[in-house]
Amino acid sequence: MKRQTVTVNLPVHIPDELSALSKTLTDVLFNIESLYKLQLKGDISIREERRIWNDIPDTLGSANIPETHIQNLEKGIFDLYPITINSKQGQMDLVIGKVFASEGDSISYYSGVAGVVNNSYKAVIDKFDSKLHLLCQKLSTISPNETKSIKDKAPKIKCLDVFSLAGAFDVLHKPICIFFSGENSENISTLSNMTVFINLYSARFKALTTEIAKSCLLGSELLENLSDSSISDLLLIWLRGHDVGHFIGVDKLGEEMSQFDKDYMILHELKSDMIALYSFRLYWEDLLGDGLLEKIYFLTFAEMLRYIRRGDLLGHPDSASAYLAWRYFESSGVIEYDSDLLKFNISFELLEESVSDFTNELLGIFKDGNVEAARELVKRYGSLENMDEGDLFPRACGENLRKVLDNKDIAYYIDYSFQTK
Repeated sequence: MKRQTVTVNLPVHIPDELSALSKTLTDVLFNIESLYKLQLKGDISIREERRIWNDIPDTLGSANIPETHIQNLEKGIFDLYPITINSKQGQMDLVIGKVFASEGDSISYYSGVAGVVNNSYKAVIDKFDSKLHLLCQKLSTISPNETKSIKDKAPKIKCLDVFSLAGAFDVLHKPICIFFSGENSENISTLSNMTVFINLYSARFKALTTEIAKSCLLGSELLENLSDSSISDLLLIWLRGHDVGHFIGVDKLGEEMSQFDKDYMILHELKSDMIALYSFRLYWEDLLGDGLLEKIYFLTFAEMLRYIRRGDLLGHPDSASAYLAWRYFESSGVIEYDSDLLKFNISFELLEESVSDFTNELLGIFKDGNVEAARELVKRYGSLENMDEGDLFPRACGENLRKVLDNKDIAYYIDYSFQTK
């Protein structure tokens, strides 16, 4: 059975001064799209690839893009290449290049995105980052010296209101953020820049995650009363918490296991998920005051279900992480199934202690480099493999979870109809 897709109309305001430029950037993305399609067919010579790529500087040159950008672009790409164009009315970003995509495991595919820079959320990120030192101090396995460097390790973050996608970005599992090296080849492994597609992220949450929450979780009205800006704030806070979580803690596990080992990748996602959940309690008086703390907890569980619902958990470490977290919270009593209402109930009273215990267990496994404990944790809740190709859920998935997730009326994917003036 083909999975359902929902299409969302997405208005994007483009300043008048940048309207002509937006068309130019969209034209560039047509080049990226053509390169991507030729890649998929396996029907492109190096000469043809270079010809299409080298058409891009000509297109940008006709739009008066600064010559320095064009010259750098002509030198070639090694990951994603960002171009920021400034005007009195605002900024516009074009990001093009090659990224790893779901179609090809280790194959890098042409991708591109164009959008208007949205600085409305900078204060949210700055306020979150202002307590990173406190977060590190609260986590008992962190050394004092490490607290000074976390903010420097985490990628710089920028938000875009996207108006066009191309190539591997425009596939079913459309991304809501990208990481890239910021033009410095020596930084390609550290991915020092992060761009969040904030309008796509919020639209996906409203179209997919809130519908899953209504179907599966008691108390879903918590999410119905949120404004669009509050949803975006909460999603960014969660994303930033997860993002910095990757850089917190000693990682001897990576020295004992290949960093491409599936168990290692799953546990790295799980550690970051738990650190994000742990971090929220630090902001209940400012960022997450007026009841927002409970709402971001609820949002997190709703997103867990969306990730699990994707299926193929071994192919998606973030989905496997969500599944393991869900099963852990079931075992600790945070999640209980209401057999009368056929939905899950979240106990916020038990949540914070449960998060603390799990976070410290994970940090300890990474700090000690304990491979045996790492593999035991991944297997603790049964196999992550699907029963068969047509089954979305792992073999050990409980019937209650299967029932509430297997709702054919809720879309699995989202598509966007961009509406610009």
